[in-house]
Amino acid sequence: MLERSGISRNVLFYISTWMVIALIHFVIIYNQYGLESGNAVAEVLVMNLIYALLGVGLWHMVKISDYEKLSRFEMIWRLAASSSVTVIIWLGSSYLLLGYLTGYDDAYSLFLSETLMVRIMVGLLLYIILVSVFYLVINYENLREHRTREQLLQTMLYETELNALRSQIKPHFLFNSLNSISSLTITNPAKAQEMVINLSEFMRYSLSFSDNSMSSLSKELYHLRLYLEIEKVRFGGRLQVSEQIDELALGWPLPPMILQPLVENAVKHGVYDTPGASVIQLNAQITGPWLEVRVINNHDPSVPGRKGTGTGLSNVMKRMRIVYGMPDLVNIRKTEDAFEVKLKFPENVKDQSTDNR
Repeated sequence: MLERSGISRNVLFYISTWMVIALIHFVIIYNQYGLESGNAVAEVLVMNLIYALLGVGLWHMVKISDYEKLSRFEMIWRLAASSSVTVIIWLGSSYLLLGYLTGYDDAYSLFLSETLMVRIMVGLLLYIILVSVFYLVINYENLREHRTREQLLQTMLYETELNALRSQIKPHFLFNSLNSISSLTITNPAKAQEMVINLSEFMRYSLSFSDNSMSSLSKELYHLRLYLEIEKVRFGGRLQVSEQIDELALGWPLPPMILQPLVENAVKHGVYDTPGASVIQLNAQITGPWLEVRVINNHDPSVPGRKGTGTGLSNVMKRMRIVYGMPDLVNIRKTEDAFEVKLKFPENVKDQSTDNR
């Protein structure tokens, strides 16, 4: 009746239920009415078996019926007609078969006649119970299937959105790096070659993660150092880097390439917008159940800031929301001479795995 994996269990439950009903039926007609045991057994077997078979038909009737689209009058009319037909078939076939099995015993035939109204009421009650239970079970199964599909769609949406965000990050960095290399190919070919090597290693790293994998702080730092080496070739002493990293946090799981847009943003608004030296600070420390990572750059307030699209920082905020499903994981603070972005990473990420390659 239900999902294939649960068919045997549901059939067993259905049969067990009818066995209980049959036992109650036997106790009533044998003890209350003093029916002869042979006739009592025959009645119990025949009447309950026939109704159990009719119940299978009722299951399929409820399954294909769309009562929610019917008016109240139409629904009542259909149920009344269906219940009447069910009870007529049940009692008609049962009485005919019992008459044959009992040899048309006069006393038993009289008993059947006298209890006809009771049996009609019992038949209608069984119909109401069966149809109600079937309706609830089918609706529960439909709801569960709907939730499963909804979860699948949410997972697909998660992967699609995450892929879209990551695809925006990679070309953005690649575009800037190629511009840097291009400017050095004529003036300093050796430095350009060094940048190409670093860039190839950087891209190999960034492409080595599957869409649902996790990196670690140590790998992200390696990745950031490659990027900063590329930028140092161009800016020389104007770009300085300071790191304060808690060694206990090096194995902490992080989404891959989550820090690179922040460092790139720090370079753009630090080195590009500061006439003198610019210091990029990378701080990471464990605070309770969180890893807090700060990317800080100084800037000269007297120099007009470069206008950007804000794609990098916006994508980081979206990725943090998608991966962790938690608010307030990204905090931005700007002072007169510094710009700081703080990210908070929980230690455990549901349904994520750290990439160990």
